[in-house]
Amino acid sequence: MASPWMAGQKAKARLLAGSLPSGQGLVAFVEIALEPGWKTYWRTPGDAGGLPPSFDWSKSANLADAVVAFPAPERFTDKSGNTIGYKDSVVLPVFLTPKDPDAPVSLVAGIHYGICKDICIPVETELVLDVPANESEALPAEALQALERLPRAQDKLEAGDPALIRAAAVLDGAAPKITIEARVPGGDAGVDAFLEAPDGLFLPLPERVGDIDGDGKVVFEAALGADVDVASLKGKPVTVTLVSATGASFATFAAQ
Repeated sequence: MASPWMAGQKAKARLLAGSLPSGQGLVAFVEIALEPGWKTYWRTPGDAGGLPPSFDWSKSANLADAVVAFPAPERFTDKSGNTIGYKDSVVLPVFLTPKDPDAPVSLVAGIHYGICKDICIPVETELVLDVPANESEALPAEALQALERLPRAQDKLEAGDPALIRAAAVLDGAAPKITIEARVPGGDAGVDAFLEAPDGLFLPLPERVGDIDGDGKVVFEAALGADVDVASLKGKPVTVTLVSATGASFATFAAQ
C-alpha cells in the first residue's frame, strides 16, 4: 500500500507500508524521488554541510514509536567539499510500534529534508497513510531492496558485507586521528567508510590509505584537525559505517 505522491520543487515523496518479510511487525517506508542529477542527504551530511532529513510523527494515531533506518549512502565530492547521501532517489525504512497492535495505525509524517544539485533547496512535506492492523500486503521491490541495503551489525554479516578488523582513535599528541581497518570481500567498487559521534560532535570523512591488498584489507584514516573537539570526543562511542557495492555494515567503538 502507498500514499499519493506529494510533489515539491525538484522532488516528490510518498509513504509505503507492509509487513516485514519475517511476519514480525509493521514497517513503513519514506520514498523520495528526485529529478535527475539531484541528491539528498544521509543522517550525517558530510564535511561540506547539508540538511539531513528530520521527521515529526506527532500527528499519528496509535503509534508508540517510529524508528527511521538509513540504507548505505555514498560520498559525493565537488568544489564545496564532501557530502554523504543518495542520488536520484532513496527509500528509508521506518520500523513502527503501534500502541495497540490489534488496531490500525494512522501514520502522519512531517518531513523536512534538503536536496542539492547546483543549488541546495530545503523541502517540507506531510505524508499520510492508514496502515491496517496485521498488515499482510507484500512489500514492493524497492522496499525490499532498501531493507537489504541497511548496514548490518558485525555479528550479523552476510556474504559480501565489509567486515571491521579494527577501529582506533589516537586523541593525544600533535596529530590526533582515527584509523579504520576493514576487509571487503566484494572488490574495490563503492568501498567507503563514514564516522559518526554523539551529541552533535563533528567528525571528518575518513580518507583511504593505499589500495586494497590481496586479502581484501583496506585502511582509512580521519585526521582530527582544529575543527574537531578532541577533548569532548574522549570516551564517546563512535560509529563506523562501512559500505561497498556488495553490502554494508556498522560497528561502534569507544574513542579513548
